[in-house]
Amino acid sequence: MYYLWKRLFLASAFLLALIFTDCTGEKESGKPGVLVSTAWLQDHLNDPDLVILHSGSAELFDSLHIPGARLIIPGNFTVNTDSLRNQMPPGDSIVALLRRVGVNNDSKIVLYYETSRLISRTARVYVSLDHIGLGGQTYVLNGGLPKWQEEDGESSEKPGSFTPGNLDPASTKEVIIGVNELDQQRWNSDVVVIDARSDEEYYGSPETEEYYADGGHIEGAYFLPYQDLLSEDNSYMFRSDANLKELFKKVGMDTEKRNVFYCGSGIRASVSYLAARHLGFPALLYDGSIEEWDELDMPLTGPVTLPDNNE
Repeated sequence: MYYLWKRLFLASAFLLALIFTDCTGEKESGKPGVLVSTAWLQDHLNDPDLVILHSGSAELFDSLHIPGARLIIPGNFTVNTDSLRNQMPPGDSIVALLRRVGVNNDSKIVLYYETSRLISRTARVYVSLDHIGLGGQTYVLNGGLPKWQEEDGESSEKPGSFTPGNLDPASTKEVIIGVNELDQQRWNSDVVVIDARSDEEYYGSPETEEYYADGGHIEGAYFLPYQDLLSEDNSYMFRSDANLKELFKKVGMDTEKRNVFYCGSGIRASVSYLAARHLGFPALLYDGSIEEWDELDMPLTGPVTLPDNNE
C-alpha cells in the first residue's frame, strides 16, 4: 500500500509539473537556477569566462567529453577522517583544486556528470563550490553527458588548453551543519530536517528480504529519498521545477526556513541540497549524517516497519 501511494503521489505531482511549467529545468523568468539545460549550455559555449568541468574519470574524459571541458575527480572534493567519510575539505584545498583547472574569480562554472552514477558525487562538488562562495556562478548541466549525447551535442577527445586560475574567494558560506547544532535545532519550527536515504534505510527492510536494514531515522526528520528528485523515465535527469517544488512542500520545506539534508555519509543528500538551491530554498548539509549520528549514540527512531502491501 505504501509503494502504491508513493507511485500515485509522484504521478500526480508530475501532472502538476506539466501544467505549470515545461521540463527544461530552467525558471519561468528565463534566468536559470543551478540546473541548466543542454540548450542553455549550447548558447553559452563561447562565453569568454565559461569554465566547463567534467566530473568523472580520466579514462572516459580522454575518449569523450564536451568541447573545452576540463577534468575534475569528484572524490577529491571530500576527505575522510579517522571516523567519518566524505567530509568537507578545508576551503583552501577546494580553491587549489579549482585553480588547477583554470577557475578565476569571475569564471562562470558549469559542472556535468559523465554518468548517472556520478550525480550525487557531482552534487557534492557543487556543495563544495557553494561553500567557498561560488554557488551563485556555478551551474550543473541537467542530464549531464548522457543528455548532451542524447541531444547530439558535439564531443571531443582532445583536452582544451588553459592556464591555471587565480581564484581567490573573498569569504566562505555556511553550507554544513554540525551534529551539536542539528541536535539543538531539529525541533525548531523554523528548521526542516530531511532524510534523503532509501525506503529500506528509513523504514527498515521486511525480514523476508535478502537485504535487511534496521531502519530508523533522526527524530523529527521527514522522508524524501534523493532518487525521488530524479525522473522516473531518465534517471540522469532531474524532475521539472514544479514537480520538485511539490515534493519539497510535501515534506514541509519553505523558503523562509532552514532546510537540512542528511543521508548515510553526506553524498546522496547533496543531490537534495542541489535541487533545493536550484529552486531558491535555503539549504544546509549534515555531512556527518547517520554515520556520525549513530556513532555518537544520538537519538534515532525505530526501527519503523514498512506497511504491509496487502493492507
